[in-house]
Amino acid sequence: MTNQMAILLAVIAVAIIIALAGYAFNLRKQVRQREKERLAALQDVERLAREKTMESIHVISHALLEGQVDVMEACLRIRTLIDIIESDWQETEALKVFAEITQRGAHFATHQARKELPKQERMKQDLERISLEGEYHDAALNGARWLLQQKP
Repeated sequence: MTNQMAILLAVIAVAIIIALAGYAFNLRKQVRQREKERLAALQDVERLAREKTMESIHVISHALLEGQVDVMEACLRIRTLIDIIESDWQETEALKVFAEITQRGAHFATHQARKELPKQERMKQDLERISLEGEYHDAALNGARWLLQQKP
């Protein structure tokens, strides 16, 4: 092989390497852009989910304040929704009521299980629930007011 042939092959090899490096750089740039778009889309979905969840919390809070829903029912629903978007809110003094009443009422039968209870047991649970709701009524209303001040 001649010296000129070796130089020509070296130049071709360098050109190929430069072309492949440019292609790899381009691919890496596209991957970064797609990852940025994916993260932006994920943030949009999370923001929308948070807004919808806060809207639900506001609706339930309004219903509780207007007496359209039982304290126990509202607390159970609000607690679940809070856990979804801001679980650390459970430590907020105004919102501890939702966790407490949910925990204390966890043994109550619901849906079909409630229907299957003997009448006396159902009545006993109803009286206990009413007593529990009375005990936490004011705190639940305060918690609902605090939640209504939070932005979606």
